[in-house]
Amino acid sequence: MHRRMAAVLDKVMDQIHSIQQQARTSGGDRTEAQPPRWPLIILRSPKGWTGPKEVDGKKVEGFWRAHQVPIDKARENPGHLRLLEEWMRSYKPKELFGELGRLAPEIAALAPAGNRRMGANPHANGGLLKRELRLPDFRSYAVDVQQPGGTQAEATRVMGSFLRDVVRLNAESRNFRLMDLTRPHPTAWIMSSRRPTAYGWRRSSPMMSISRRKVA
Repeated sequence: MHRRMAAVLDKVMDQIHSIQQQARTSGGDRTEAQPPRWPLIILRSPKGWTGPKEVDGKKVEGFWRAHQVPIDKARENPGHLRLLEEWMRSYKPKELFGELGRLAPEIAALAPAGNRRMGANPHANGGLLKRELRLPDFRSYAVDVQQPGGTQAEATRVMGSFLRDVVRLNAESRNFRLMDLTRPHPTAWIMSSRRPTAYGWRRSSPMMSISRRKVA
């Protein structure tokens, strides 16, 4: 399994590098610089994989029981404690950690360094490539409430108008996006309520995320 996964990762990385090289050498030519079809790895593994296959004669691996606590009452039940110990030792911690509990140097060396680290990537660490957003005055979107219960309004509609204007104000720098997670499959998770988008109102799903894009 490990060798097969490693081989697939190598193949995918080669494909990604090929796509990047094609985009960088085409010079934006429309006949060559087409939207790429990025490779996708789908790994199907049993639920609770590498854990106990059965506990007290009941199936665990590949079953709903693996989602909860596979081995309970390990302190009171010697049989459960033995299963838990076997499970933990199956990961061979002595090969991963030294006598003082420190991660083995050869394992630690596999981690990326410098800007290759996820938290230090200049595109993701929230500082190096960030541009400040131009925001409208939030007070201009306030709902006028003359008396308690006398005004009908929806927070999502007001927020939709605010976000629409944020997109407009930052259209040139393109550092703010609204991502509709349901657009590829508009029939999924459809609700009967209306919600705002950057382009108006429509009936759709509430599954919408907001991204503050960091660009150079």
